[in-house]
Amino acid sequence: MLTKPAPHPHVALLIGLTVGTCIVDQATKAWVRLNLGLLERIPVLPGFLEIVHVENRGMAWGLLTGHPLRLPLVTFASLATFVVMLGWFRRLREDERSLAWSLGLVLAGASGNFIDRLLYRQVTDFVELTAPGPLGTLSESLLGSASWAVFNVADVGISLGLVGFVLLAARGQLVPPGLESP
Repeated sequence: MLTKPAPHPHVALLIGLTVGTCIVDQATKAWVRLNLGLLERIPVLPGFLEIVHVENRGMAWGLLTGHPLRLPLVTFASLATFVVMLGWFRRLREDERSLAWSLGLVLAGASGNFIDRLLYRQVTDFVELTAPGPLGTLSESLLGSASWAVFNVADVGISLGLVGFVLLAARGQLVPPGLESP
């Protein structure tokens, strides 16, 4: 009698993170597009946190904005990232739950921004943080602005996933597929 293979131990986590992140990401972006004009602002914590409607036609931090091959390059990079991350995810063992969370968050965030690029050819960003007080002065002198990048929910997922990778690597628990010890 043939037996059915066991489901991947982390597939529910990946699906839940991706679907949940994409729903919240797309809902918040839709609210911003419907309720705020381009560059319109809503102060939440004045001098620190504002909601501002920005459309990013490039990659992270606006890279490749205006480049004629921007959309094909970004699409290719996104698809390549999906393939590599999903390949890595498929090889995870049951005891690699922390790595599953990190991969899942990066994939979830990348999916949210990929949806924007497919539907609108740009990504809606809306959360702006500004460094307060002396930190703002330092930020302005070093970076030219006290305002940090404007971002969205998908970007938060990607960032949290990358922080997870760094923490796992620092603890020696991040081993890419193919580099495992026998």
